[in-house]
Amino acid sequence: MTGWGSASVRIGDDVAWTADESRVVALDLAQPGASPLVLESTSAVIWEEIAIRGPIQVDELLGLLAQTFDVRVDEIRSDVDSLLAELRSRRLLAG
Repeated sequence: MTGWGSASVRIGDDVAWTADESRVVALDLAQPGASPLVLESTSAVIWEEIAIRGPIQVDELLGLLAQTFDVRVDEIRSDVDSLLAELRSRRLLAG
């Protein structure tokens, strides 16, 4: 999914997660038999930003990430949109 723009995202209500220095493990507790998802590296940073600031508008999230990683928003938009779409399809994100 592309073009989230002004949509906001947050961690889902039924999601349990834990983190250490380099990874996040998240699980949708409302889905019997669901497998946990492990996020590492940049994906873990994105999750942590959503956890700290959520609900957060995707454009704001992109701006924060661009500043953190010293890149242009248009360089990361597609990858971030793809990750957010995957997290939403697994019901880990709401919004």
